[in-house]
Amino acid sequence: MKQKDKLINRIEKYQSSPLKSLDETSQIVQDVLEFCEENQDNLHDILDVILEHARDREKHFRNIIDIILEYSTKISKESDSDSLLLLLADFGKTLVKSDRATLWLIDSNEQVFWTKVGHGISNIKIPLTMGIIGEVYEGNKTVIVNDPYNYPKFNREIDKTTNYKTDSILATPIFNKENRMIGVFQAINKLNEKKQFGNEDSELFTIAISYIRNILDMDHLAESNKYFIQEQTKAAQKQQSMLVNELENSEVVKVFIYFKPYDFLSGDSYSLHKSHDGGLLFYVLDAMGHGIVPSLTSFSVLSFVKQSLDEKLSFQETADAFGKSLEYILSDLEQLSASFFYIPPDFSYIEYFTAGMYPAVVHDGERKIELKANNIPFMNFFFSIKVTRIELENFKSILIYSDGLVEDSFHALEKEEVLELTDRAKLEETVKIFEDKQLEDDLTAVLIEKR
Repeated sequence: MKQKDKLINRIEKYQSSPLKSLDETSQIVQDVLEFCEENQDNLHDILDVILEHARDREKHFRNIIDIILEYSTKISKESDSDSLLLLLADFGKTLVKSDRATLWLIDSNEQVFWTKVGHGISNIKIPLTMGIIGEVYEGNKTVIVNDPYNYPKFNREIDKTTNYKTDSILATPIFNKENRMIGVFQAINKLNEKKQFGNEDSELFTIAISYIRNILDMDHLAESNKYFIQEQTKAAQKQQSMLVNELENSEVVKVFIYFKPYDFLSGDSYSLHKSHDGGLLFYVLDAMGHGIVPSLTSFSVLSFVKQSLDEKLSFQETADAFGKSLEYILSDLEQLSASFFYIPPDFSYIEYFTAGMYPAVVHDGERKIELKANNIPFMNFFFSIKVTRIELENFKSILIYSDGLVEDSFHALEKEEVLELTDRAKLEETVKIFEDKQLEDDLTAVLIEKR
């Protein structure tokens, strides 16, 4: 390769490198000067490379200014603290072009970092000295790690919990006006060809940090978050009490239930009852979203079902009354996916109405029957509900489940695999896979087997 081409390659490599030492900079400047003295004819080619880089840098800095102006406007208009924290995380992520950003705040009383503001994570606490952000805390300085899995302080457990692969990390301390560290801002996975953070990223990150320091009262946020978690925990306990299983000690059927919320509060719910005639009435529902609203929906549905049982309504009457009650149970634009079932004492048939749910699977004799949705997802203007009846020959079991069982990207199930889950041992083996991982959605699976 010609000397000119070699030098151009070195210049381009130097310009694209995220980490540049002073010695490397001095050496390449010296080489360019020496080359130009000896090769005047090639001077224009070298200058073209340098000027092209200068134009790219100008465009790059203009883009940074646009980002700062855009987010400054958004931040100035936001008053809700949770939304503001998320906005600041987005600001930092966009500035350094990372895949994720997480704002870790210090709780001095519990000696932990906590976050409820991070892309891909939710409500996590870790000790102050753990991992790379622990290194930032102990050293009071920025840490850049571009090969975390070979870095001694890297904590792999969060990757395991969130089912995510970390390739590069930038972590910068946040100090308040009294110069006391109050948190760490962390960017994960640089979105460039080399997937590496550099000194410029660290400098850009401090722009977002200056907004955090000037805008937020971290002590207030820590107390607010503690209260938030306490209240969510109480609400989750209340929601757990709404998961009714009157068939637990039944002499007629055996029941296996797996229920795991995505977060504190679940959009999923279930309820299993004995009807007035000795039959079985049960349902699984998947309310839209997570948090308080779907919890209230679950509570309303349970209240409706209990009233229907008290009034000794037939299953068709229950469906008709449920359709009319949706006007009061659901808010505008809220959707509800649910599956309701009734089996008489002699197990001669099954009646159901379902909407927006994956097909329940009935094991009847030698056949597997999929009970597919016979209604569109329920909304507050939905009044007419269709009930379907299937005659049974030799009922063995029924599996009802929410989409969290089959749509999780970590362990998606094929149709044939789902059909096999009417066997309790196979279902138990399958749900064990989800035990130690962060879910992408709520997960409910209910298996009812005839004794």
